[in-house]
Amino acid sequence: MKEVVLLTGPPLNGRDEYISEALKKASGGSYAYYHVFDYIREVGKERGVKITRKNVLDFAITHQDLMNEIRDEAFERVRREIDESDREYHLVSTPSLFRWGSGSVIGFTTSNLKLLKPNRVIIILDDVLSVRRRIINDPEWFERFGNDPENIKLTTLVMWREDAINHVKTLVHELKKEGLEVRYILQFGIRHPPEVFLDLLFHEREKPLVYLSYPMTGHEDEYYHRVRGFYSKLSEHFTVLDPGALDDWWVVAEYDAQVNADPSIKRIKIKHLLDGEEVEELDREDIEQATDILRRQLVERDFNLVDVSKAIAVYHYAEGVSAGVISEMAEAYRTLAAIYLYYPFKRRPSPFMEFYGMQNPSRRTMFKDEDEMINAMVEEKEYWAKV
Repeated sequence: MKEVVLLTGPPLNGRDEYISEALKKASGGSYAYYHVFDYIREVGKERGVKITRKNVLDFAITHQDLMNEIRDEAFERVRREIDESDREYHLVSTPSLFRWGSGSVIGFTTSNLKLLKPNRVIIILDDVLSVRRRIINDPEWFERFGNDPENIKLTTLVMWREDAINHVKTLVHELKKEGLEVRYILQFGIRHPPEVFLDLLFHEREKPLVYLSYPMTGHEDEYYHRVRGFYSKLSEHFTVLDPGALDDWWVVAEYDAQVNADPSIKRIKIKHLLDGEEVEELDREDIEQATDILRRQLVERDFNLVDVSKAIAVYHYAEGVSAGVISEMAEAYRTLAAIYLYYPFKRRPSPFMEFYGMQNPSRRTMFKDEDEMINAMVEEKEYWAKV
């Protein structure tokens, strides 16, 4: 049986680069990869139109009808190749929706998706400061912003993300009304190891989706080292979704800390999360506007990861109660996911955490040993209620 996976997202989130690097590690997978823009260029050339990465936005906005025809033909060619292929997995990559200037560029319509019939949709996302840095380091894109970093607003970038996600949700809802079921939409952070992405694409049946829940802020390095170690062990058996793989929270935390220290501050200095070296100065007002959207997106994204997962593994190596973790456990309970709680302390947790943490299928218990919890999850995965 053929499976079609739509890989999409907002612009400049590193989608195609991430996919290409991950697929280099794929061994023996029966898959085909379709980069829709390659087909758009091919169709355009046949119609006497040269479409390039640099001119595609302006062309799509100023010649909308022709661009729509070219895009539709590109999807028809992808569909024909899928029909003629003997591969099991078909990965189709294209942007979702992109507003630019006075117009917008639509990566796909309801008709395109009806033709494509995706079984799953994976929205690939990067944190906003990495997107901003990617623009600065890309001469073509940086030129679009007047070669001035001040013109690249975080508010713009979070709205790109918002538009892209909402476009997918709207169209998938339209498909559902017409009887075409998409198994799930998943918001996938680009900091997941490529091996996890390959498990998601090709090994979900053997390694079902598990969400890793843990208190994320205010801890020492040793704590995060333990979390990473647990993540690695859990990933041997499951496809583990990590909320930390898309981390915008540190932007919010840095903003809060610097404003609390100096309420009159106008510029916020933020070290980049990945290298810890490069410092970016951002306008306070821009961060304030972006933060309101980022906070909501963070909650919606984490709930999305919980909702698609068969189980959640709560790694609570902290005695203090985490509102985020409790909320994720409640969401897992609501959506029938199995819940496993690692809590190695003598002090009892909150009654809510205790209640939710004892919802694994065959043993109403919390775990003080992480390996014991992983073994229990492996033994019980056949009995998980969520299909």
